[in-house]
Amino acid sequence: MNELGQVVNLEGLLRSVPDRPGAMWARGTLPSGPGVAIVGTRRCTAYGRAVATALGRAVAASGRLVVSGLARGIDAAAHRGTVEVAGIGYAVLGSGIDVLYPPENRELADRLICAGGGLLSEYPPGTPPAAFRFPARNRIIAGLSAAVVVVEAPVAGGALITARLALEQGKEVLAVPGDIDRPTSMGCNLLIRDGAHPVLSPSDLLETLEFLMGPAPRGGSGTAGLPETATLDDILAGSERPPGEILADLARAELAGKGTLERGQFSRRPG
Repeated sequence: MNELGQVVNLEGLLRSVPDRPGAMWARGTLPSGPGVAIVGTRRCTAYGRAVATALGRAVAASGRLVVSGLARGIDAAAHRGTVEVAGIGYAVLGSGIDVLYPPENRELADRLICAGGGLLSEYPPGTPPAAFRFPARNRIIAGLSAAVVVVEAPVAGGALITARLALEQGKEVLAVPGDIDRPTSMGCNLLIRDGAHPVLSPSDLLETLEFLMGPAPRGGSGTAGLPETATLDDILAGSERPPGEILADLARAELAGKGTLERGQFSRRPG
């Protein structure tokens, strides 16, 4: 794929966005349908980063598309969870598609593309990142998603802008609750107070998404026939299935309490 990408029309997917762009720039594949946005503050806590990674992993492993903004903090953590299970994710940029910001997330962007996802921007190549462009791109994140999950967010910030835009577009908003005296949880707690569905765990999120969006594209845990313990290398080498499918199965098994995937080794729980 050319570094400058290609011009595409996503008006069909963005029909909920009143001021949707007539054309966008894209690298990688195009979304096949609505996804799940996972967003939050750049200045997240270690807890928020871990939760975002777990949620991104769970949503991607279920076969749903993960949408975010590739920003530092929660966005990048959600995308990392996505690529960990070879899931499909899309990053909407507040700059030209050839101007990755922040630059340290370039490798993560490449992994999204290699896994079958892509990068999207309404700004032409060469457009530098600017503060006013990021709130504008949030309407695209909301537009590409059936639901928006806010993991950590202060009272003022881009994540709450995305949540507000999602509500205006008729989308569902979910939020992860946090300590009442933690600044990065205040925005989420206020969203829940005002009617957002609380997200209490990755499995809780998947159940809610199934209610909102219908059955997930992938099902089952795929652990039948595995030994009690096995290294990830041995599992991949011993199967003819695509690695992404195997990793997704193992991630779902972990979420279902049927095993643990840690330090390159999967341990299956009997039963």
